[in-house]
Amino acid sequence: MILNHFILTKRSIVLLLFFAVIAAATAQTEADLIKYQTKYKNDLGVVLNHIQTVDISINSKTNELDIFETDYEEILYLKSSAKFYTDQSISVSEFFEDITAINVVLINPEGKKLKLKKEGFRIVDSAPSSWVFHDDDKEMVFAFPKLGAGCRTIIEYTKRVKRPEFFEVFHFVSGYPVANSKLEVRYPTEVNLEFFERNIKEGDFSKLSTADKKGVKSISWTVKDIPAYRKEDGSTNINNHIPHVFAQIKSFTMNGQEKKLIGSVEELHNFFTEFLLLKDDESNRKELNDVVRSLIENKSTDFEKIDTIYKWVQTNIKYIAFEDGINGYVPRACSAVMKNRYGDCKDMGNLLVEMLDFAGIKNAYVAWVGTRDVPYQMSEIPSPLTCNHVICVVEKPEGGYYYLDATGSEMGLLLPPSGIQEKELLIHLAKDKYDLYKVKAVDAEENYIKTCMKYTLLDNDSIKGSGIDLFGGYERESRSYDLKNLEEEDLNDYVKDICLLGKNRFVMYNYQITNLDDNNKELQIEYDFGADNLLLEHNGNYIFNPILFKPRLTQFNQEDYKYHRLKDYHRTLDYQYEFEIPKNFKVKYIPQNSSYSHAKFDFVSSYRLEDKVLVVSFIYHYRLLEIPPIMFDTWNEFSDQINKATAQCIILEKTN
Repeated sequence: MILNHFILTKRSIVLLLFFAVIAAATAQTEADLIKYQTKYKNDLGVVLNHIQTVDISINSKTNELDIFETDYEEILYLKSSAKFYTDQSISVSEFFEDITAINVVLINPEGKKLKLKKEGFRIVDSAPSSWVFHDDDKEMVFAFPKLGAGCRTIIEYTKRVKRPEFFEVFHFVSGYPVANSKLEVRYPTEVNLEFFERNIKEGDFSKLSTADKKGVKSISWTVKDIPAYRKEDGSTNINNHIPHVFAQIKSFTMNGQEKKLIGSVEELHNFFTEFLLLKDDESNRKELNDVVRSLIENKSTDFEKIDTIYKWVQTNIKYIAFEDGINGYVPRACSAVMKNRYGDCKDMGNLLVEMLDFAGIKNAYVAWVGTRDVPYQMSEIPSPLTCNHVICVVEKPEGGYYYLDATGSEMGLLLPPSGIQEKELLIHLAKDKYDLYKVKAVDAEENYIKTCMKYTLLDNDSIKGSGIDLFGGYERESRSYDLKNLEEEDLNDYVKDICLLGKNRFVMYNYQITNLDDNNKELQIEYDFGADNLLLEHNGNYIFNPILFKPRLTQFNQEDYKYHRLKDYHRTLDYQYEFEIPKNFKVKYIPQNSSYSHAKFDFVSSYRLEDKVLVVSFIYHYRLLEIPPIMFDTWNEFSDQINKATAQCIILEKTN
């Protein structure tokens, strides 16, 4: 009886301890929930812990690197609306990595754990981007049975990195606030590994480096209380703003022998060259050669040949992006591209080089580049991750290059694609020869809208006149596609939109478009127009704003925008209005000239009377590709001054 009593008591104690632990865990969860709901009132959840651990070792059997990355993320959900976010996924790529282990757990508010079983995971193809026809990216998808306020999820997985050349960028932020984030990388001293820190403020991060007796180094970054990342439309690339670490493996040493990966621009060029040389046999060139012969017949200059071949590829080869493992880096044979009539950027770049070479243009080259979406230069971080595009360039006799990017049908060859301004081109001159060429931003004077309107006032208080608009550089490029492809009714509306800003008060009677099919010339639109009720009569004075169309610049404030605002290119806007004063009127008042000057932007507004014609000129320029928050106030001042200058009116009075 005493023994039975002892057993009963022991069981009771165990049960009491169990329930005490559950109660304590539940109480802690409730306390955390209240704490974070108070702290993050507008957020769906909070990342309690995000731990990224990387282990690198040298495999003595394969003489290659073994790289394993483990990602652990624990999220506490703060709102009942979390029930709409049960579907989850992890991105994988067969070319770059394998998932070797995964553990997904849901903990409800009462502390009960539910571990997802193996059959709860599926591998599916990633939904391709709108511009990607096919890629090898996959997603491991799964779903939590239920989520709500007080639920916690743990997602932990390990992946094996197959391609050390593509190792890796690590981020610390999330769409939710992050209470604690840590990155730790462990690697032997024989591995030459360099870390590039971006947007990491010394006071916010705790950084620790150690080395043990076995020659294993460890470096870690820890940060706490990171606000949720909020995407801002129109900002520069996310990696310009958020803290992250770019890790690059340059080489490793085994048995006294150093094996180089990529640690210099030269090695990056060699890496890309290997892919270039893997392309299929190019001996089947009959169709290519026949097309080139027909294109260059009667073309006497190299420029004519280059331009004609470029236009043919733009028109006849459809751009379709592929991201398909190694095939995302190896160009397809020109014969296949010609037969299929489609290809991606590297296919088009390679095809242009081959066609130009057959045409006798011996200075055409494939060039790799990272667009402005990639916030690194190759001279800074020589990695394949700094490149995301391929074009063809042709060296000019006087120096510099023509730029042939056939992925865009409206691009000329005199200007670089707008997305590679101020970025570096890695130009493949030969197997062991390259040129790293920095593309300059195109001057504002080359990207212009120039408008000249001549009009007069009719007896019925309406105006009638004619105009000519000239579009140069990227301003031309952004309009010519629609002008070529819209149906007539839509085309008429579009022409009115770009010439008369679509204003209902104005009527366009007719128009004529010139140079539409020559991407290297300025686009010209001539038109006739009219408008009613533009004069305001007050005590015998007639008030009228001769600037019919007023340019407006978007203003920014640091409460709404935290990141740099993106501008596609430097720009010039040049308006001239010639208002013929009616015979029975005279000018009583003309506004004063005005101007604004800054190193990055300026405008000049002027008025002058030439006999019975009032000539109004307004010109502005801006010369920047992004606007940092520190410049918002100055930019807004510039915008305000433009608004003020273009709001000025003249005063007319009748002479009889």
